[in-house]
Amino acid sequence: MKNKILLDNLNLHYLELGKGQDILFLHGGRLQALAHQNILIKLSKEYHVIAPDIPGYGESSTPKELWTFQDYAKFFDNFLGKINIEEVIAIGYSLGGGIAYNLANISPRVKKLILIDSAGIEKTNGTEFMRDFKRLLFYLLNPRYFSTLLTLFKEYLLFNLEHLKNFSQIKKIRNNLNNSTGYIKDLKVDTSIIWAKNDEIFPVSIADKLKKSIKNSKPFLVNDNHDWIFYAEDKLMDILNKALK
Repeated sequence: MKNKILLDNLNLHYLELGKGQDILFLHGGRLQALAHQNILIKLSKEYHVIAPDIPGYGESSTPKELWTFQDYAKFFDNFLGKINIEEVIAIGYSLGGGIAYNLANISPRVKKLILIDSAGIEKTNGTEFMRDFKRLLFYLLNPRYFSTLLTLFKEYLLFNLEHLKNFSQIKKIRNNLNNSTGYIKDLKVDTSIIWAKNDEIFPVSIADKLKKSIKNSKPFLVNDNHDWIFYAEDKLMDILNKALK
């Protein structure tokens, strides 16, 4: 079910599925919540899943200020309060991981944290052009996953078209987010660290650092690239089921 709420002068669109323990699922950059619909549907068989379009993405409004990960975390803490969620499992992929990571640091609502190839801990590797080139090379070397590349290309194209008016502001926010990273917090919440060994954007060494700094954490490593959650959904669900126990 699609929902919308006005919060801090921003229209926030979000998906809501299933019943049970509450999960907040935060999507990756240049995407929207619907990009993860297959995973959301599977999770909703046992959980109440809330999956917003992060402000600046999907159908949600774009912040007028240059938000940091901390700003996004405060926004989503307010959002959870607004919809009367007192305890939540936060799952974040890439950009969403950086927000979930900061949310767990400030909000007692987060009882469990699951990070998937997360932003927000270290700055991204190299230029955006080089990162995208490495991802393209991965698909050229692994043609069986080429349909995933086409899906992501469609998502990125939709993102650029939908946010053409705000593209300059969104790019500034993305740059600001990259500059607001660079330190690891001593989180107290139970944390699962799910990472691709061949991630072209956030190297697996970040997962090692997180494991050492978060006492109540467990790592799950896969032999894939940054986009693996789109072409290895069964593998992801198997890991998520273990992490959610």
